Amino acid sequence: MNIEQIQQQILAAKTIQIIGSGSQLKSHHANSLDMSLHQGVVDYHPEELMLTVKAGTTIKHIEEILAVNNQALPFTVANTTIGGAYAMGGAELRDAVLGIKIVDGQGRILNFGGQVMKNVAGYDVTRLLVGSKGQLAAICEISFKVLPKAYITTPVLDLTSSAEAITTQQSQLRLRIEQGLKHVFDPKAVFI
Repeated sequence: MNIEQIQQQILAAKTIQIIGSGSQLKSHHANSLDMSLHQGVVDYHPEELMLTVKAGTTIKHIEEILAVNNQALPFTVANTTIGGAYAMGGAELRDAVLGIKIVDGQGRILNFGGQVMKNVAGYDVTRLLVGSKGQLAAICEISFKVLPKAYITTPVLDLTSSAEAITTQQSQLRLRIEQGLKHVFDPKAVFI
């Protein structure tokens, strides 16, 4: 699946639920967009400690690619895709994200951030969308920094927590920001 096919599915749907490695239950009231079909490496520069992958790429596959150069992700998630990890969030992942390519609820293909650490231009949408659970946009590509394996000592991010526990942990500020972003990226309420 390519980004134009993702865009067409979003434009054709009244409502859509983004799914990936099967970690979310499908809604019976919406079309589903299976992002696990959108996978692979877009760009990898081991000497610059930067990797860009499609959202359906599994963490296991990313780890295999990085291992060739004795590198690793600066965060650890188990048994999911990079898009699923991004959708569920986590501070370690948020800090590693350099850029994203999304398709919003109006079908626009948008790029935020870049492939370098120093990239400041207003709000950092790449980090604001971390943890959005697929309710604001379809995350298609993610660029992030990687580190030499010797530097990695992060705990595993547990994605098995219930949705209720995750919701109660969110701050009121985060919820207000997400509501504002929903109006910007999905004014037609396509994503559920």
